[in-house]
Amino acid sequence: MNQEVLEQVCEFAKSAYKYDGEVTADTTFAELGKGSMKMIALTSMIENELDAEVPIREVMTMKTVGELVERVEEEME
Repeated sequence: MNQEVLEQVCEFAKSAYKYDGEVTADTTFAELGKGSMKMIALTSMIENELDAEVPIREVMTMKTVGELVERVEEEME
């Protein structure tokens, strides 16, 4: 897992979910607080900043931030 991509996605997640704690690859979306609007904000940040498009319906099936990072990396290749 690319550390730089992980750090960026973790920052996006903190911002989108207005989360104060530390976000890591193992952080679950349940911990962040579910919310489709927050998830949409997160995916649009990823799209705008990293130029990687991951469909929201895919993200909604993911459990952890790490899963999302792996998927983002696939899109960036």
